[in-house]
Amino acid sequence: MRSIVIEAIGASGQLNDLFSRVSSAGAKRFPPPAEPSGNVGVRTITYSSGDPSGLSNKDKGRVQSIFWDLIIEGIIRPGLSDGMNNNLPFFHLTDRGKQVKAEGMASPYDPDGYLKRLTADVPLFDPVVLTYLTEALSTFRIGCLLSSTIALGCASEKLLLLLIEAYASALPAERQSKFRKEVEGRMIKRQFEEFSKHLESAIKPKLPGDLRDDLDVHVSGVFTLIRNMRNDAGHPTGKTIERQQANANLILFPVYARHVYRLIDWMPSAKF
Repeated sequence: MRSIVIEAIGASGQLNDLFSRVSSAGAKRFPPPAEPSGNVGVRTITYSSGDPSGLSNKDKGRVQSIFWDLIIEGIIRPGLSDGMNNNLPFFHLTDRGKQVKAEGMASPYDPDGYLKRLTADVPLFDPVVLTYLTEALSTFRIGCLLSSTIALGCASEKLLLLLIEAYASALPAERQSKFRKEVEGRMIKRQFEEFSKHLESAIKPKLPGDLRDDLDVHVSGVFTLIRNMRNDAGHPTGKTIERQQANANLILFPVYARHVYRLIDWMPSAKF
């Protein structure tokens, strides 16, 4: 429902307008199934008595709850900002809200859409990564930016460990044993440094062009960026995380995750 509300919400309007737009957007996204005869099925949205919006009272209550969440998160504000209609039920999108609309399903403010899009691209997504990523999205929305940054760092670290394991498993027995001794039980920084050496000398020369292109940016660069911010957030340094920084990292993470999983899928076919 949150995804539909964000999709349906306009630059400004009234709450009753939003109910109608949510009803229309929901009907388009989840059309009723066709009847066996091939005729279009009966519309399944439940109407409130005498209410033309197309939403049941239960669904209107859900929209209202999400509406207040969006106010708290700074996505919308009461009033039209026209100097005349300054209170509810009028509302308008903030600059942050306009950015969220522009980002669409990639927006961390739409966690269901964000995760749905990511797991559609990577169907066998690791459950540990998803646990930390979900936590990062949840804490980001409520403004706990240090917690969000730490959780995202854990998700990023787990992805790198999966990639390192995939590489180790693809090595011949003797080289695999030597590599595992170099990384197992080490801090993530040491593991990343050791893997980076192999990435440059053994992996990159064998990669097909589409995997090799922008590898340093999409994998090493994003991992380092997220790891450095996690260290800032996870140690008592007194440093703060700006919302724009946390938002940017969450938007970058799917690019990093997709590239890592493509590398993992490629590893078994490589002849090291």
